[in-house]
Amino acid sequence: MKISEVVLRAVEKSPFGITTLEVLASLTLCDAFTLKTTLSRLHKAGRIVRLKRGVYSSNPMTDPFICAQNTFNGYLGFSTALYLHKFITEVPFVLTVVTTNTSSYKTFAPYEFRAVALKDKAVGFVRLGSYVVSTRAKTLFDCLYLPMYGVESHKLIAAYREKPLSKTEWREFDSYVKKFLFSKQVLARISLAKKEILVD
Repeated sequence: MKISEVVLRAVEKSPFGITTLEVLASLTLCDAFTLKTTLSRLHKAGRIVRLKRGVYSSNPMTDPFICAQNTFNGYLGFSTALYLHKFITEVPFVLTVVTTNTSSYKTFAPYEFRAVALKDKAVGFVRLGSYVVSTRAKTLFDCLYLPMYGVESHKLIAAYREKPLSKTEWREFDSYVKKFLFSKQVLARISLAKKEILVD
């Protein structure tokens, strides 16, 4: 079997179809130079995806959400979190990862992976199966704070009215408002949205 097929099979058989240069090197499939050359050729041929330096995915991706997390270290947020929490049913093709300092994007057709830096606001996440996702309360806060990364306001409000936050989750939401928001304009917008969600 050609070394390219051996390396390709190793990538495809990795958990979620994602692996690193270090892991592949530890399998001693070939020498380091040949491994790097083979990975480069497989990437250029479209047989694997280079998510970032030293991190590779099978093509097509086994799980684009896991791939997004591995591309930008952070948690899945905004419209991506809305989908994973089942607030919306439409599969997002722009997958958003909340990071501390990195704001960037990469396109891996048909997906776009986007990193949004929230600095000290990059908190409030939970493990959801294999994913690290903003909590339901933090997802609402983030979508109201930076609405361009969420969904339309009326859809967001309707989603949270249909799947309401618990009292504990509202306390969590309020803690983010108190800690992070000082703009009267943003506070007024978020206060109005909360009233619309809670209205009987």
